Amino acid sequence: MEKIGVGRVVLFAAILGFLYLWSTGCATTSQIKALEEKTQQALNKAEEALKESQKARAAVQDSSEYRDEAASSAQKAETAADRAENYMLRASDAARAAEISAHSAQEAARKCQDILDRLTAK
Repeated sequence: MEKIGVGRVVLFAAILGFLYLWSTGCATTSQIKALEEKTQQALNKAEEALKESQKARAAVQDSSEYRDEAASSAQKAETAADRAENYMLRASDAARAAEISAHSAQEAARKCQDILDRLTAK
C-alpha cells in the first residue's frame, strides 16, 4: 500500500509539472493560479492521506489489540487518498478546460484583429 501511495504522489507531481509546462503558454495567470491552488490542495490531501495510512499501518504492526481500529483508519486513509486522486483528476480537467478557453480567446482576438485590419485598410 505504501508503494501505491508514493506512486500516486509521484504520478500526481509529474502530471502537475506537465500541466504547468503545457498550460503556461495559453492559460491566463489567474487560471494558472487557480489550477495551482487546486492541485496544491489535492497534493496536500494526498500527503495527509499517505501519512495517515503510514500511521495506521504502524499501529497495526505495533499492537494486535487495536488491529480492527487501525485497519479502519487505514481504510479511511485509503479512501482519502482516492478522493485526493479524484481531486487531482478534476484539476487536470480544469487545466485542459482553461487551455481550451484561452486558445478560443486567442482565436477570437485574432479574428477581431483581422476584421479590424480589413476595415481600416479600406
